[in-house]
Amino acid sequence: MNLFYLHTVCYNVTMKTSKAYRFRFYPTAEQAQLLSRTFGCVRYVYNWALKAKTDAYYNEGKRLYYKDLSAKLTILKQQPGTVWLNEVSSVALQQELRHLERDKARVKVAKIHAKIADRRQDFLHKLTTRLIRENQVISLESLQVKNRIQNHHLAKSIADVGWGELVRQLEYKATWYERTVVKIDKFYPSSKRCYDCGHIVSKMPLHIRKWTCPECGETHDRDINAAQNILAAGLAVLACGEDVRPGR
Repeated sequence: MNLFYLHTVCYNVTMKTSKAYRFRFYPTAEQAQLLSRTFGCVRYVYNWALKAKTDAYYNEGKRLYYKDLSAKLTILKQQPGTVWLNEVSSVALQQELRHLERDKARVKVAKIHAKIADRRQDFLHKLTTRLIRENQVISLESLQVKNRIQNHHLAKSIADVGWGELVRQLEYKATWYERTVVKIDKFYPSSKRCYDCGHIVSKMPLHIRKWTCPECGETHDRDINAAQNILAAGLAVLACGEDVRPGR
């Protein structure tokens, strides 16, 4: 008995969900023969098209796209040795050419992503190794990476720098090299606190990169000021043996 499975996906656009259904059908002997013949022709066309694209690129420096392969397929079906391709639906054969284009595109995109990931990982390893070797103590904010990634304004930047991986590498390399990594409370106002006088402003929106303390008049670079506060708080934790609470 010949069994064939079909998978179809029904989309509910309003709820933005998808549900898959599996169907089983029992083809007649004639239908099973036609299906097997179609599958064989599809495989043949896929391999033929892949070879044609490869040969054209390496032998002639040309790229063949769907319309080029479709034209060549028409000629192929007229050849005495492959006239049997006309015995099955042309729709299946044309669809296989489209699949080939998508497969090539997916492979290309996957290679690009893998290359980017490798470069990012290499950069993080070099950076964390240098930081650990050059410093006895490293102080960090205990950022909730998952929560911040939900913020569409920050998600791409946080993902690009690989903050979670950076912290992970610092922690295990600190153990290797007998260094200390201190995490500061995530609510500590490192950006809003003036490093010079300790005054804390009520608000510090992300778009403000430089600000002047209203108490002492000192002008700060947002990131440098925050880094100085985080380092001071980390050293205080080591010295006092307790967490630095917000506002201190």
